[in-house]
Amino acid sequence: MQDTHTNSLGWLLDQELGTVEGVRYAVLMSGDGLLKARTATIGQDDGEKFAALTAALRAAGKAWDEFTGGGGMRQLLIESVGCIGLTTTAARNTMLSVCTTGPDADVGLISHHMVRLATRVGHELGTAERVPPAEGAEGGRTA
Repeated sequence: MQDTHTNSLGWLLDQELGTVEGVRYAVLMSGDGLLKARTATIGQDDGEKFAALTAALRAAGKAWDEFTGGGGMRQLLIESVGCIGLTTTAARNTMLSVCTTGPDADVGLISHHMVRLATRVGHELGTAERVPPAEGAEGGRTA
C-alpha cells in the first residue's frame, strides 16, 4: 500500500492545513472513504479509519439534506467535547476532512483554509468513482 503522506498531496496538505493553528490533522479522501492523502500528524492506519468514518458521516449528512430539502450539502461539522470535525467537498468525488485540536479552535479560519485549498487545486484533486466489474466481464463471475 502506498504511503499517503509521502505523495505530493500529503505534502500539500501539510503546507496548506498542517500549519494552520487549531488543525490536529487533515485527510483527503474519495467520496466512498478511500484515503488519498494525509498530513504528517496522523498515521496511515488512523488516516484510513478517519477517511472511512468521515465518508459514513458524510453519507448520513447527505441523507439528512435530502430529507429536509436542503438543496445540497456544502460542509459537515461535528462537534464533540474534545474537538470539532469539518468536512467539505474538495473536487469531484473527493472530500477534505479536518479534526481540530480542541473545541475552541477557530472553525471559520480553518474552514477558510479548507475552501481555499479546494479552490486552488481542486481541478487536480478529483477522483473517479469506483465501479464494480460488469457481470461476465473479466474477473467477474457468470452464472
